[in-house]
Amino acid sequence: MKILELRKEKQLSQEEISKQINISQSNYSKYEKQKIEMTIDTAKKLADFYNVSLDYLCDRPFNNNIGYIPEEKKEVVKMILQLNQENTLKLFGYVSGLLAMQE
Repeated sequence: MKILELRKEKQLSQEEISKQINISQSNYSKYEKQKIEMTIDTAKKLADFYNVSLDYLCDRPFNNNIGYIPEEKKEVVKMILQLNQENTLKLFGYVSGLLAMQE
């Protein structure tokens, strides 16, 4: 489960989150440690709270559907969505080149 990672990223305590989604801090701790399984209702609340998909929350393999986007990359995605088709293709070429150099 990704909830420990997500909680630390947001710099929140277990108590703060458990209050927000109306569960006990004790259960939240057990979810993080994978000592108990959460209900689907709790998983939905956590996915909504962290603004991630249930697939991401459950650490399911990556697929081509957009799920979790780290906070520091959300602004870039917003700008990309404003591009017209011609500039999207240019950006695709540029990003492909960057990725090739990164490897």
